[in-house]
Amino acid sequence: MLMLGAMVFLPDSAVAQCRLCAAQPSDASSSRSSGEADKPLSIEITTNLDFSRFALLNRTGGEVELDPASGQRRFSGGIADLGGLSLHGEGRLTGEPGRLVRVQLPERITLSAPNGATADLVKLDTDLPAQARLDRDGRLTFTFGGKLRVTGSASGQFRGRIAITANYE
Repeated sequence: MLMLGAMVFLPDSAVAQCRLCAAQPSDASSSRSSGEADKPLSIEITTNLDFSRFALLNRTGGEVELDPASGQRRFSGGIADLGGLSLHGEGRLTGEPGRLVRVQLPERITLSAPNGATADLVKLDTDLPAQARLDRDGRLTFTFGGKLRVTGSASGQFRGRIAITANYE
């Protein structure tokens, strides 16, 4: 039985890649006058994504899914739960109050362990609705999760960075 601890660490604070455009006078979704500038959009990661501990039972591998809303883990394939505290990630956007935003996550990230082993983080998702909006204070908190896919005889503490981007709609 191989012990496997998987953790994804994100920077404590990351600046969103913002698309700043002047509002058109006919833009009904904007509460700004046409001369006002957009407040920059920023992302702060408040909780890192952590899949906790599990064991790889065979060389065919398997997946651990971490639900973005509930934080619940689901195992499939040749993986056994070894307990421990898993955490879905949590982030906070700050920007111009009332603005619609779009958060984008990469499709796939390769994580690596100090021993050279790799695992893939796939199907990243958030708990945000299709049309997410900053509140009246210009903030929006969201959670995120995904699937950790492990194959072969990979073992170790896997780490990587998730490039989360956010833009005003």
